Amino acid sequence: MTWTVIWSKRAEKQLDTLPKEVIIQILKKTDDIQAEPFAYIERLSNSPLYKFRVGNYRIIVDVINDKLILHFVLVKKRSRVYD
Repeated sequence: MTWTVIWSKRAEKQLDTLPKEVIIQILKKTDDIQAEPFAYIERLSNSPLYKFRVGNYRIIVDVINDKLILHFVLVKKRSRVYD
């Protein structure tokens, strides 16, 4: 069973501002997460959202279980994502 990854407009804009090497790294990890997402993501405290680690960056993910969709909401450096 393969999950579908959907990027929000906001996450796409944030991804475009990152260095090219980081973008490549994130996209490679995105391919991995589609097969077995719960091996890569953790639930955020007191939130229905999840976090996905890629180096020093975090991707905030909304999981839609009944449709097998991973909605990437936000992409930021670890030090700034939880503000």
